[in-house]
Amino acid sequence: MNKVWMIAVKDFQYLLKDKSVLVWMFIMPLVFFSFIGFSTQNFGGASSEKVTLAIWHEGEMKGQVIDQIHHRLDEENFAIRVFSESQPLYKDKYKFEDYSRKLWLPEGMDELLKKGKQVTLSYQFKDNDMSAQLHEFKINKAVYQTLGDFLVLKKQKLGADALNFDAVNQLPQLITLDSALAGERHEIPNGFKQAVPGILVMFIMMLALSSGATSIFMERKTGVLRRLSAAPISRKQLIMGKWLGKWFLTLCQLVYGMIMGSLLFDIYWSDHWPMVFVMLSAWAASCAGLAVMFGSLAQNEGQINGIPVIVSMLLAALGGCWWPIEVTPEWMQQLAMFLPTGWVMDALHQLMYFGGDLVDVMYHQIGLYVLALVCLWLSFTKFNPDFKG
Repeated sequence: MNKVWMIAVKDFQYLLKDKSVLVWMFIMPLVFFSFIGFSTQNFGGASSEKVTLAIWHEGEMKGQVIDQIHHRLDEENFAIRVFSESQPLYKDKYKFEDYSRKLWLPEGMDELLKKGKQVTLSYQFKDNDMSAQLHEFKINKAVYQTLGDFLVLKKQKLGADALNFDAVNQLPQLITLDSALAGERHEIPNGFKQAVPGILVMFIMMLALSSGATSIFMERKTGVLRRLSAAPISRKQLIMGKWLGKWFLTLCQLVYGMIMGSLLFDIYWSDHWPMVFVMLSAWAASCAGLAVMFGSLAQNEGQINGIPVIVSMLLAALGGCWWPIEVTPEWMQQLAMFLPTGWVMDALHQLMYFGGDLVDVMYHQIGLYVLALVCLWLSFTKFNPDFKG
């Protein structure tokens, strides 16, 4: 056991001397957490956070109609930023042109509405996310509600000439809607809640299958493994030590990713975080076994540099590491359940976001433990210290 431990520690230390390994272990995950997190903020559906809307007022920023539109927009969860000729900057920092959602309100809306003349509002947006149409709908809703409020004032003679919208806002709701859940509700994770666990799963796999497998290949190519095979070390000890060294590397990636996710991106790994760690450790062990296998089978640099990366990216995309698998077509969700990345991501979503417990992820655990054993078995059976290039 001492020989296995010595090989594993030396292998782990050797890998950490590679600057590219350090970059992909400590820097690139944070970059991907941020990029994918911002890109998938609205993949899960509507967000409860306020959406910023910049409003440009032609002329003076006053009027009962303007105030009512602001009121209705606020009810639709918009954070309003007001601009005009007298106030071209919001809090002396941002310009009107800086915003991706912009609404123009014409001058003299009160008088135009009283005289029954047409009032034209303009709206422009640069949203590229999935909620762009929803935001446009909410703005239209707020505008038409304001128009409906004016018609109520005229109909019930509550002060249409004075545009007393307070009277309308205080009217009781004649129609109420009672709603209740028809079944279990799952709030699909998006943004950093999806990106941090998903990208961590991908980077554990990518780090093992690229850096880990490459080190095995280079040791074969340079004859290091052949010399180790001639040393007073058994084949089993050598393979176990190499596998354990790759596992240490992926565990380091795992611990770092979970800590940075909590500190920088406010990720809560659930009340079952020990089981989350255990499952991800099993995933890391599986990837370490595959790294030894790929490094033993590769015959040239093209294979060792291309195949592991392609496999990692493909499994990450189809398994739900890049986006919530719950928003994809049903056939893709079913396909993910045949992939190890799909098992990991489904288990993480169950424990972290869907209120699941250990029983709900029992089969995920068994699958990952079996996969880890199979990959370890493959690393033993496919291990080859010789290189014939």
